[in-house]
Amino acid sequence: MAEYAKILRWTKSDAVYGLKTNIQLPSSASVGTTGGFINFYLGVYGSNTNYECGLSTNYTEALNGKWHWFWNTGAANDGGAFNLAAGSTVPIELSVNSLNKLDFKVNGTVVKTFSGATGTFGSLTSARLVVAACDRSFTTVPNPLPNWNTLHNQVVCSGITFRNSAGAWTVLSSANSTPPSSTTFWPDGYTHTGTPADYTKVVSTGQLIASLKR
Repeated sequence: MAEYAKILRWTKSDAVYGLKTNIQLPSSASVGTTGGFINFYLGVYGSNTNYECGLSTNYTEALNGKWHWFWNTGAANDGGAFNLAAGSTVPIELSVNSLNKLDFKVNGTVVKTFSGATGTFGSLTSARLVVAACDRSFTTVPNPLPNWNTLHNQVVCSGITFRNSAGAWTVLSSANSTPPSSTTFWPDGYTHTGTPADYTKVVSTGQLIASLKR
């Protein structure tokens, strides 16, 4: 059980075959405890499960200014070495390939291919970009929640585009996507010691800039 905050940008289409963006990582980040993390990822729903793939740091690696790529299906997860530098720009992509498998690409290279529960993928639903931070994990959620200590300066997600069935890539806009209007917090219904950090954000065509500051 974890305490987190996140913002999401969704495509309005359920006939999506890929989603990609260029992520300029924050130049500075801090994670409150060993159970916390910061994740920037692409998420889709396909072949009966969620696929979340992107870039992440944790308590130890944030102190070193290091990030890595990761994937998570809910049933399994893994990631690469922490060799991505704070402040660097990293393109990521999650898309259906010519064999109808789902590829996760980092810097243009396929780092993981998913076959899915049925062996192949059709269109992907709930295609979204997520900027999220988890301050800590709990065995039992306390009330009030402790002071929030996971912070980062701005992350820039640019060139956010999705691919249709014809293979054409389209930039996310107000017409074809739902921009984030607020920060989603969990767990609901708990008070905080102090004031929890809230995401500030600037949303424009094909871009999301966000930071989590005190």
